Amino acid sequence: EVLDFVRQCPEVSFILDHIGKPGIKDGLTEPWKTHIREMVALPNVLCKLSGVTTAADHENWTREQLRPYIGHVIGSFGLDRNGGDWPVAELAGKYTDWLEVLDWATAGCTAEEKRKLFRDNGIKAYRL
Repeated sequence: EVLDFVRQCPEVSFILDHIGKPGIKDGLTEPWKTHIREMVALPNVLCKLSGVTTAADHENWTREQLRPYIGHVIGSFGLDRNGGDWPVAELAGKYTDWLEVLDWATAGCTAEEKRKLFRDNGIKAYRL
């Protein structure tokens, strides 16, 4: 239903909150991966790369557990259509823990790509 709604409003920008809340705690990737690929085809959708730890076990998540999910949204949406919102991440850990995970998961990115991910995309999406 969400995909149909977004398709009906191509002039409206949509932000997929918390990478669509995949079932990280249970190790689920489908149908989430398929839905992400469908969202990517809609140019008016951005992905909020945050709150990922809250979809995992709040007390026992690891960065290795999160990396495939982070990698999928970055690989799918690219670095121009991903951004963050950090307060929710603190439900399952400290802000600095999340930043360390994201920095580690994007180790292959250039400084310019990281600037987009950590700053510029949010400024653009929220018109700041």
